[in-house]
Amino acid sequence: MQQLFDFAFARLHHATVKRKEFGESWKDYISTHPWEIDVRNISPRSFEILAVTRAQAPVQMSLAFSDWLATIRAALDNGLYAWVATATDQNPPPLAERIQYPICSTPKEFASQRKRLSGVPLDILDKLEMAQPYQVDSGPESTLVYWVHELARVDRHRSLHIGLGRVSAHRIRLLLPEDVTATFDESVKPFQHIDGELLIGRFTTSKAISRFDMKVDLRGVGIDPEIQAWAGFRLDGQRTSLVDRMRYTELFTLNTVENMAYFSGVEPPDGFLTFDPPEEG
Repeated sequence: MQQLFDFAFARLHHATVKRKEFGESWKDYISTHPWEIDVRNISPRSFEILAVTRAQAPVQMSLAFSDWLATIRAALDNGLYAWVATATDQNPPPLAERIQYPICSTPKEFASQRKRLSGVPLDILDKLEMAQPYQVDSGPESTLVYWVHELARVDRHRSLHIGLGRVSAHRIRLLLPEDVTATFDESVKPFQHIDGELLIGRFTTSKAISRFDMKVDLRGVGIDPEIQAWAGFRLDGQRTSLVDRMRYTELFTLNTVENMAYFSGVEPPDGFLTFDPPEEG
């Protein structure tokens, strides 16, 4: 069944290609300078700085992300199919049409999947259950595989995911008249995705001045790609960039498929990259 596993690993190579396509779409998008910076008076001495979207992300960006998602999901499904085919020594294996890698948020959901996957050997089902998102203490939403399932489900059955920008670096410099100072409001949280417009700074001047009496240098503000539906995700409680999330997801999926190959006695085409199999004694 080596070829079946080779196909699953080929999917993962293809996912990397799709991630890079997504990155190229992003570069093309930002080359058009799709955001404007707007400084607004909210009182004679108070000002807000906003990032305002003037051009939406192109559909090519959403399509590249869609292709990446579908490829990751297919790699998991193909890996499980190869595992079951090897374990049963049948291709197609029993009830092949039902074989799909289960991703469940509750034990009840997995119990339902067990019934659907009745042609899968019990020891494989037990291993799959141990890898479910609900097994994680911090909750299923804290796992990458949960988001693969949720994002792919929405993408497949409802609509493409919306590409956005997210503020990733934040350094604002002001050039004010010599007799004027400014105090920034530190309660502003600028590291967010830009959905239409985003407040990235608020400051108060020591005396009333016009918006046109100052210069605002925003070259220290960086904007990275984001997917709206995934923007709130935290990995180990920390905010991570979309590109890092995509890379980590590929690595997680590679590890999952490599484990399936190991349990099947199959060597991946590139060897085991995410763990060292124990030496046979």
